Amino acid sequence: MTPGRAIRQHTALQRRGGAAGVALLLHERLPGLGLPSSLSFETAEEPGAEATPGPLAGRNLSPETLLLLHSSLDWPALLAALPGDRPLALTLHDAGLLTGGCAYPLDCPGVVEGCTEPCPRGFAGARERREVQLGLLRRLKPSLIAPSAWLAGLARAALPELRTHVIPNGVPWPSDPGSKREARRALGIAPQARVVVFAAHGGTGAAYKSGPRWPEYWRELKRRVPSALGFAVGGTETRREGDLAFWPYLDRPRMDLLLTAADLLFYPTLADNHPLIVLEAMSRATPCAAFAVGGLPEQVRDGETGLLVPPGDDEAMLERAAGVLAHPSRARDLGLAAFIQGARRFDAGRMARDYARLLDSPATAR
Repeated sequence: MTPGRAIRQHTALQRRGGAAGVALLLHERLPGLGLPSSLSFETAEEPGAEATPGPLAGRNLSPETLLLLHSSLDWPALLAALPGDRPLALTLHDAGLLTGGCAYPLDCPGVVEGCTEPCPRGFAGARERREVQLGLLRRLKPSLIAPSAWLAGLARAALPELRTHVIPNGVPWPSDPGSKREARRALGIAPQARVVVFAAHGGTGAAYKSGPRWPEYWRELKRRVPSALGFAVGGTETRREGDLAFWPYLDRPRMDLLLTAADLLFYPTLADNHPLIVLEAMSRATPCAAFAVGGLPEQVRDGETGLLVPPGDDEAMLERAAGVLAHPSRARDLGLAAFIQGARRFDAGRMARDYARLLDSPATAR
């Protein structure tokens, strides 16, 4: 394959979180599609790794190299440092660039109508920050990429003059989801346990993912399904409270093993774009129970590949999740459908091909 343009991807974190996850998946696959890829990041998470501050991300690159931005700790500084003639694409992993500070607007109309002062969510200088960020994007004219049609709609409302492309996220999809029995044996989990997983970057501290309420949700699930065994993953500590185990961030093989062993991913997110953890569960034939917010309805088909309930309806969420946990055949049917349908829609290879077509097209050239 004749090499195409070189791609430099930039993230805030080196490895953790959805933005870094997508960048790493693309970094592995774009070269095979003719697009050499390099990485820079603002926060190193491995010994010996060298971080690149946001404003430096676009320097020392050839004029032909396309800069693909995924996330930054300081978007205004990063964008202000870029020249207006650089080939540029930007993936919106949340709504932070469209707002005055919040990653997700929840029920605030400011993402479309403009931030008000004082900000009802408490972000200082929200109106000015939003105007600065949108102004910089209008100057740079990047190709915007949104993993969900939901977020693409917000971007088009805020920046109608820019082109926004929808490229759903993807994850590595195995040819076989693996044996739950064997995964449980490897983890020391009893075959008869009904296994439920809570997972998010930040664990119980992840506010948008209802992390502080995970123990409360768990107690209700355990009351309804006494054979339940829970895992809360993604924080910084390892401990146990009864039949709920708290685990820190897990590397990909370990997380895949846990998801293979699980019967259900309980994901009570209050707002989300197109979360990788839901796709990772599907790739292991594990269904997800979630609120129907953001891009979740684009991932999960209610009653077919998982469970979706109206936002905020805790009782419906718990009752339906408990019903799946209490009936192994129901969990297997949902999980198998999620695996089969997800393989067609959410494979990382498909995501990389979609990115390659866009990044190597005249639409992203200057």
